[in-house]
Amino acid sequence: MEYRIQFVDSNLQRVDWCKLDSSSGEVIESGSSDADKLSEICSGPTKTIVFLPQQNILLSTPLLPPKANKQQINSIAFTIEDYLAVDIDDCFFAVLKQQADHTVPVAVINVDIMDKLIELLTHHHITASLILPQIYLCPWSDDKTLLATICPVQDGFLIRTGQHEGIFCHQGILSQTVSILEKNKSASQSKLIIYSDNLPDDFDAGKVDVEQQAAIKLLAQSVDVQSCINLKQKNYETSHLWMEGFKKWQWPMAALVLLVTVFFAGNILNNFQKEKIYGGLIDQQKALLKQHLPNIVVNNDPKRQLIELLADNQSGGQVGFLDLLHEYSRLKKGYEAVSSEKIIYQQSSLVINLETSDLNSMESFRVRLESSNYSVDIENVNINPDKTTGRLVMRENK
Repeated sequence: MEYRIQFVDSNLQRVDWCKLDSSSGEVIESGSSDADKLSEICSGPTKTIVFLPQQNILLSTPLLPPKANKQQINSIAFTIEDYLAVDIDDCFFAVLKQQADHTVPVAVINVDIMDKLIELLTHHHITASLILPQIYLCPWSDDKTLLATICPVQDGFLIRTGQHEGIFCHQGILSQTVSILEKNKSASQSKLIIYSDNLPDDFDAGKVDVEQQAAIKLLAQSVDVQSCINLKQKNYETSHLWMEGFKKWQWPMAALVLLVTVFFAGNILNNFQKEKIYGGLIDQQKALLKQHLPNIVVNNDPKRQLIELLADNQSGGQVGFLDLLHEYSRLKKGYEAVSSEKIIYQQSSLVINLETSDLNSMESFRVRLESSNYSVDIENVNINPDKTTGRLVMRENK
């Protein structure tokens, strides 16, 4: 058993449908109804094929280099951009593999229509195995003399001009459309097949031979689905149950994942920054001790070692440097956001290059320095969007 659903309008409000015998292809039941009756029409897990109105779909077969790679295939949207009446970002592109003649069949449809269709099918618990352009219901053959086949549909005609090419034409411009096809035909194309019992009175096929055949039931036509462009690709391949659950919980899930990610990322970044700052300070203190007191072995607690050395050191210059460095280390405690990039002792002054990504931290640190027993200034402050730098100068006499 196979269900076929053909939407007859762009708003997806009305459908023609039929039920086919899978083995014989004979129509068991058919009819027309509103789209909100789909759940009554298609019951059970039966194979369902959906056809969308051709007036909403652009078919094209751009020619690409032989054995085109993935990047070249993905560029098809820009290759046919001139044929589109809307922004390519608003379109969904369904693509077949590259053919023997190096063309790549592609069908383009507005994303909003596809989203609306999937939502409608999901609401009625219908899993469509194929979503096809309506043009595939119009018969086609490999006859090289065939210019086009034409089938009447609601308010117009389907004009198929190739295996993966065709358009919808309003009834009033059928002759003009055929005239354009005639001007662009190849030398071998000379035949036009029309499946209709009645042709418009003003129809003129020009110099093309017209072969009129009896009207056919389009929706019951044999379709080689293996060679058709299936619009159900990429983000439209998921089942209706998964999509329904995902759409219902996607924002709470996204918010939860974001909160968890921010929480762990914040902890990791905070620990990393602390380790980097503390490690940098310890290395700087070790380097300073080694520079000014080369005869001692610096341990992993330079601050405590400095305090012990202060008690025994009687050299005025050294005592001044160590006192300043000790005072700076005391004042620096609690300001992890402010980093010390370079420390120099010259002319009884301790000069330290500071850097921070938080201007408020720099200002707060400056206010705290003013309470020191030493003369303290922050000079050459340079404020940038991503970091603030300055030079701290501590003198022995306030």
